[in-house]
Amino acid sequence: MSDLTFDARFRALSYDFRVCSNIPGARQVLSRLLGSFRSRSNGRGAWPTYALMDRGEGSERRYVLHLDESTVHEVVSAGSMLDWLVADVSRRAIDTTDRFLTVHAGAVSMHGVAAVLPAPPDHGKTTLTAGLTRAGFSFLSDEVAAIDCETGLVHPFPRPVLIDPPSMDVLSGLSEQLPPLYETFRLRRYHVAPDDLRSGALGEACPIGFVVAPTYRDGADTRLEPMTRAETLMVLAENSFNLDRFGGRGFDVLARVAGGCRGYRLAIGDLTSAIGAVSDLLRT
Repeated sequence: MSDLTFDARFRALSYDFRVCSNIPGARQVLSRLLGSFRSRSNGRGAWPTYALMDRGEGSERRYVLHLDESTVHEVVSAGSMLDWLVADVSRRAIDTTDRFLTVHAGAVSMHGVAAVLPAPPDHGKTTLTAGLTRAGFSFLSDEVAAIDCETGLVHPFPRPVLIDPPSMDVLSGLSEQLPPLYETFRLRRYHVAPDDLRSGALGEACPIGFVVAPTYRDGADTRLEPMTRAETLMVLAENSFNLDRFGGRGFDVLARVAGGCRGYRLAIGDLTSAIGAVSDLLRT
């Protein structure tokens, strides 16, 4: 490929991949958004390659996304290519790992203790994760809590955070802080790196002290309700991406997590009070 403005290798869990592009500004944007996945490997193997390419003005579908030799998308917006890339990398990382049990959850930490926030889509976990990070928590993931099956520690999975405009509206000042070049790769949702939420926000692997299952309810009072260990285990299992891959061993991992932490359901009425509720937990 000629005239590339960006070409780099990355690793998400055990999934190695390459991203390249000829789009102006790609180096600044993709380096920042994918930087936490940057690989230290200098290997020259045939890694899966995502190519985000600009055909130039005048093309009916100006942008084209390739995965190796296959054409994935021919679109009018570079943003839809990045959305697809982030989703595909996440899926392949989950599907190929033999080390990590993965849960559909946000994850943050404070003072070396993690709070895992498992929930189905549209329950408010991304907004809560972003809000907690901006409030001083360390960021581990907004989407994939990666639990090491040997140690029980939750590891960072720092894919770009995808934030809908209504959620961005309640994250005061965040949209104004994003680099203007991000707009090149935005369709509808905003792509946000951990460092965009707060400088130096990315955390390290740590034990899980709390499982907090959030549900946003417009107009409701924010409140925490304790869960039993059995309920905590079931919430983790129901939101697992790859529990079937590990079978009984995976269930034992989740049982150890549930037995060693405190579990809660969190009804979210507004972001500020939800941040306060989780902050109070980790300070106790």
